[in-house]
Amino acid sequence: MTTKNGLKSMFLLACVITLFGGANPAEEISNKRFMATAGINLFNGASAEYRQIYGQAVLMPEIKVTARVYRDFTVWGSCALIAKDGYIEEVDEAAHIRQTLLGFGLGYTHNLSAKLRLRGELGMTHVSFKEEALDETATGSGWGWKIGASLDYSICRKMFATLAAGYGCAGDEAEFGKIKLGGFQAGIGVGFAF
Repeated sequence: MTTKNGLKSMFLLACVITLFGGANPAEEISNKRFMATAGINLFNGASAEYRQIYGQAVLMPEIKVTARVYRDFTVWGSCALIAKDGYIEEVDEAAHIRQTLLGFGLGYTHNLSAKLRLRGELGMTHVSFKEEALDETATGSGWGWKIGASLDYSICRKMFATLAAGYGCAGDEAEFGKIKLGGFQAGIGVGFAF
């Protein structure tokens, strides 16, 4: 039984090495017109009050679609969601927030090696939120800008892993003044080119 498990492990290891050792997958991916990426980010809100209630790092899943329009220039669109429970210490009350972060803009890709590719992006973001706290519900939204970069590692002809970071800045007016929306995000993901 131990020999059988050892052979399975060696076979799986050989498959992984073969998968990661493809002949020039970055070039093949860069020749594809579309890319779709799904990832998970850590989000750090731009507002100090937001970080105090919901924490320094909030999990934020994100989906992004990118299309090559001319040579290494691209257009992209993204959608990210946040749902987080928080706590307001001053009044000993629970809070809950839901946010939707939409983005779109232009990008540029550059192959660093046979397996590594760098992407830079600049565009617009729209952040909307619904917050429930102190027996009230507050909603709002705002437009702003977003900048980001990602480093892609080609796994095979159509699949790649990515490390990404970005910052988005938006705002909204409330009864008590201007609210900062957006913030810094960094995460990992997996993408497919087609």
